[in-house]
Amino acid sequence: MVRCIAHSLPLLLFLAVFCALLHPGQSNRQVPLVLTKGQISTFRRDGVIVIRGLLQGKELRDAIRAAKRIQRSQGLAQRIFYQLFPSYRNLKFQSWRKHKALERVAFDSAAPAICASLMGLEEGGTTSPRPVRLLKDAVLGFSAGDKGCGWHVDDKVFWPCEDCNVGKVDAGVNVWITLSTVTADEGGGLAVAPGTHMARGFAKRARDAIAERGPMSTCLLEALKPDCHEKMERLKKVYDLQPGDAIIHDRYIFHRADNFRDPIKSKKAGTKQRISLRYVPADATFYNFNGNERAVEAKQINTGDAISKGGEYYPQVFPNSLPEERMAKVKQDKDFVSLSALSRLLLSKITLSGRKN
Repeated sequence: MVRCIAHSLPLLLFLAVFCALLHPGQSNRQVPLVLTKGQISTFRRDGVIVIRGLLQGKELRDAIRAAKRIQRSQGLAQRIFYQLFPSYRNLKFQSWRKHKALERVAFDSAAPAICASLMGLEEGGTTSPRPVRLLKDAVLGFSAGDKGCGWHVDDKVFWPCEDCNVGKVDAGVNVWITLSTVTADEGGGLAVAPGTHMARGFAKRARDAIAERGPMSTCLLEALKPDCHEKMERLKKVYDLQPGDAIIHDRYIFHRADNFRDPIKSKKAGTKQRISLRYVPADATFYNFNGNERAVEAKQINTGDAISKGGEYYPQVFPNSLPEERMAKVKQDKDFVSLSALSRLLLSKITLSGRKN
């Protein structure tokens, strides 16, 4: 028996390695990436840095395939909504729960460790760093002719945390990964306004003006505060990016979709796909916006609670992920666009139109 086991060991080791290669998503190991002091300093000053090649090889190819599947699988309500309000060609939240390739990006890529470094969560000793959790994720497709969203900071629908950390290093980080080639000359990428993450000056006035009117005004800075919009335009920074490159920005920096310079010519380029990952410290303060989050009912989390109380709804990604959270069955987010919601929206527009007449 012992001799038989000894002869079998090489084969068993080979099978173990082979299985590990076939199922990389089951590992808690993250790709290491050490940021330079210069990168961290630039991020804290400007609120944004670019990381080249965050996704590469099979990881990148699988993510691209998943994004294309999401675009092809849009429901009727989403297709109608897009025809009426062409903001983004496709927009899907909690995509990591249905697509293993996107789960690996959110949990096992270098993104969580990079965000921990930028938020200073490793400072004070690496033996017990403050954990990081995934607050939201989304896959977005932006096509020529799409309106996108004007200069904005993510509202409570997309970032359900209290605004008590504006200007602080641990406010939260958005990792924006392009899955398509984007250039400043063509457009179609992400524009950012460096320095607008601080709690002062015209950026504060812009945030206050949008907040006064609620989430429905998130994208309307140009109409609400034209002078602030013009200042954002003067600060505007866009980047030439290859698939897998990432713009990593502070939660409070103003950003917008960068319109295509020539919508007709750019139609041939197809939809520019990107991933948006929003990371926060585990002790970030939750904000309950109209009971919009499924975790409010499922985990009894409410305004003022630490985001970690949401458990599997806001899973831990650093210093390691928790298998029980990654594998947990949760209630999906309420559909951003549904036939019933679309009917209500059209009815309200018809009612308002009738009043004006």
